[in-house]
Amino acid sequence: MNNKVGQLSLSKFADLYADKLAGADFFVVDEKQLLSLSEYPYRSDGYIIGICTRGTAKVEVNLQIYDARPDAMLLATPFHVLRIYNSSADFLCRFVVFSKAFLIENSVNSHFLESFSYFNSASIPVIYPDSADAKMILEIYLLIQQKLAREGHPYHVEISRSILMTLLYEIQAIYEKQHTIIKGKQTRKQELNVLFQALVFHHYKEHRNVQYYADALYVSSKHLTETIKEVTGRTAGEWIDDAVILEAKVLLRNHEISIARAAESIHFPDQSSFGKYFKKHTGMSPSDYRAISAH
Repeated sequence: MNNKVGQLSLSKFADLYADKLAGADFFVVDEKQLLSLSEYPYRSDGYIIGICTRGTAKVEVNLQIYDARPDAMLLATPFHVLRIYNSSADFLCRFVVFSKAFLIENSVNSHFLESFSYFNSASIPVIYPDSADAKMILEIYLLIQQKLAREGHPYHVEISRSILMTLLYEIQAIYEKQHTIIKGKQTRKQELNVLFQALVFHHYKEHRNVQYYADALYVSSKHLTETIKEVTGRTAGEWIDDAVILEAKVLLRNHEISIARAAESIHFPDQSSFGKYFKKHTGMSPSDYRAISAH
């Protein structure tokens, strides 16, 4: 299989890595090296809960870079674009992967998943639980793995789903504790950056000008640009452009999507304007990028 995957469907993810599964929309991945996901950014159409068990790596989520180390947890949604790179030779992770449809099956609340704050657009996707909490999460993971292995049991999927619910609530408690610590250390400028980043990855397809985000945050475009530059080393405009280009690259690596459709998906008026924008920021045309990324 081509290891440069832009859109990683649950079925492809399962084919590559699944250890124990209850179909393509719920499975666990035991300690394996994610070599197929290490070079290019990708988006999964499922929810991913990962915990690093050995080694180190860099994890890029929506252009923000985090350190993966033992006990670090990744909490990713279909709205995140991910890249794992610079991994050490011994880097290993365990994952639970599931779809929203699987989780809410037989549930009266179709928006149940949105009740977990770590799955919203402004959440922090990589957290660092203490050793006791990490051990507890791994124990729940192993319990899910054990229950999924009982394929002859008439309710092994239902039991595994209920344990997944337990896992989600335990992570919520850990996340709230981590978020309180992080938020307490943030300056006002850092808080503005967090809000700006969340807005960008929610609206970058429709809005590519700094003024839109400044208005939404009730600050001047000058203040927003200066603040984001001070906190991150890059301007607000650069963050917006990078978000658009990142999405474009994900779309272009999916050869089932035409370049014209990719342009339309990011709300460019036509393929020509998309091509000019893409070349300005990458130095190559969309078709050249598609050809290079296929090899």
